[in-house]
Amino acid sequence: MTAATTLTAEDHLRVAQYVQSTAGIQLPEHKRNLIEARLRKRLRATGQSSFTAYLDLALSDADNEAEREWLLDAITTNKTEFFREPEHFRFLSQYLQQALSSGHEAGVSRPLSVWSSACSTGEEPYTLAMVLSELKRDKPEFNFQIHATDIAPSVLSVARQAIYPVARIAPVDEPLRHRYLLKSRDPARQQVRIVPELRERVSFSRFNLVDGDYPRTPEYDVIFCRNVMIYFSNDDRQNIIERLRTSLRVGGLLFIGHSESIGHQRNGFETLYPTVYRRIS
Repeated sequence: MTAATTLTAEDHLRVAQYVQSTAGIQLPEHKRNLIEARLRKRLRATGQSSFTAYLDLALSDADNEAEREWLLDAITTNKTEFFREPEHFRFLSQYLQQALSSGHEAGVSRPLSVWSSACSTGEEPYTLAMVLSELKRDKPEFNFQIHATDIAPSVLSVARQAIYPVARIAPVDEPLRHRYLLKSRDPARQQVRIVPELRERVSFSRFNLVDGDYPRTPEYDVIFCRNVMIYFSNDDRQNIIERLRTSLRVGGLLFIGHSESIGHQRNGFETLYPTVYRRIS
């Protein structure tokens, strides 16, 4: 492999500085091989002969916003699965059942508003849609809407299509599969698709957690922001947590990943369950 087709220390620094400033994701030196592997497909797609030439194309051309989005897309980690960290979904279901039984208005007088803020290929928001639809089966007056966002255009495209390999649905219980998943008419394809009733409950859009345009007034009853803040600096993480807090209605719930913490920024939150917080002010 020639020097032209390897990522030099200088080019690694260019990528790292751009991704850090744009998306808040940290890419230290030990990530260089990973970055090289992920950007190689963009070299092929753009016909560039070296990483230096590719980065000149993507980062030095002020009008090439589309390629900068694809660069971020290639770098972003998008690991997800249905019912990932399943205790979160059990907790949410039980919490809402109790709230509805005690006369809580969210979900009845107006739809419960949920934000899946790092949705990747859509498994998290569709899991939420299954869980909330099960609640609606028991309480027909209950209603909800889910907004799902991610920084990477490619994963949002997959999420909107809502088609998954059969192997990916292993965490989904059999009754939920029957209600919410459609098998391909061609058995050889080994695919399923989320039913239209669930797809209609979820809207998708691109969003950057670091510098995105957050709601100016509290908008959400529930926010899932899981397994993404581990990639951010402490300053960015604390800024995001505060902006998520102000996006929640008072009494709303914030779910983060089990490998994450809101750190010292607990003002305005109370802990309800490990990695589940309620906005109190």
